[in-house]
Amino acid sequence: MAFRIILSALALNELESAVDWYNGREENLGKRFIESVEERLVLLFRTPGLFPIKSSGYNELLVEKFPYLIVYRIVNKTKTVRVLHIFHTKRDPAKKK
Repeated sequence: MAFRIILSALALNELESAVDWYNGREENLGKRFIESVEERLVLLFRTPGLFPIKSSGYNELLVEKFPYLIVYRIVNKTKTVRVLHIFHTKRDPAKKK
């Protein structure tokens, strides 16, 4: 059974900021970034348990071709994946808690 994906307000803000930053660097780069994120979210939709729980207690999934990490938690009772962050891997990991 597929899970629902819910992005937190913070994750949406991080995603929007990243798209804006990439669009400012190269034409269509923001579009390619969002497509990569969407591909990973589809994977989460289908198989959220595929990626292990890290020591932080959250699951993490790298975005292909971009230095971003999707930080999420699975809520089995409601068949929901809560995306907490779409986090640049060069940022301080303490800020994603």
